[in-house]
Amino acid sequence: MNYLESETFEVIPTQTLKYEHRPRVLILYGSLRDRSFSRLAAEESGRILEKMGAEVKFFNPDGLPIYDGSRSAEHAKVLELRELIIWSEAQVWSSPELHGNMSGLMKTQVDWMPLSVGAIRPTQGKTLAVMQVSGGSQSFNAVNNMRLLGRWMRMLTIPNQSSIAKAYQEFHEDGTMKDTSFRDRIVDVMEELMRFTYLTREQGEFLVDRYSERRKNNK
Repeated sequence: MNYLESETFEVIPTQTLKYEHRPRVLILYGSLRDRSFSRLAAEESGRILEKMGAEVKFFNPDGLPIYDGSRSAEHAKVLELRELIIWSEAQVWSSPELHGNMSGLMKTQVDWMPLSVGAIRPTQGKTLAVMQVSGGSQSFNAVNNMRLLGRWMRMLTIPNQSSIAKAYQEFHEDGTMKDTSFRDRIVDVMEELMRFTYLTREQGEFLVDRYSERRKNNK
């Protein structure tokens, strides 16, 4: 059943908006399995975000090399990821929990995100939502660690998050999510991501303006 057909969302603030284009959201997922639940959760998030008015792009991590410093910096998948990061105004990270943490594939994608490219800081000031899927009972290890990474990347990680327990029970055969509280939480998280993105993307220059950098540039 396509629940999106009957759903409505209020995510645009009432004040006049400077930017007329749709919020640009990049979605990353942390598994290459044929039936990857972190990917299915990411795809469900993408459908919800598009319904809310976002422009959504996914990065397929298949073929992305393990982070090795600068040796693979010109690899096609690395360049693709970095172009999408610069394009995005918001991101969603969706990872399985493996051994109490995010997957290595998820971490590799973040490892390839540069803190700076020349004068550009690709992730600084952009909004971020984190999600995890688990094969067993609900936990928050992966999302907690992704929050640390988001802060390190100077992103605005929203307060809400999603953790799907026993994820194999939560999806239909066609990959859409069942109508449960876990899906409701994903809707909540995407709604909050859109609101934070609308409220902050027009204040980007103000939010990332730093005294130490101004002082350095004025010397």
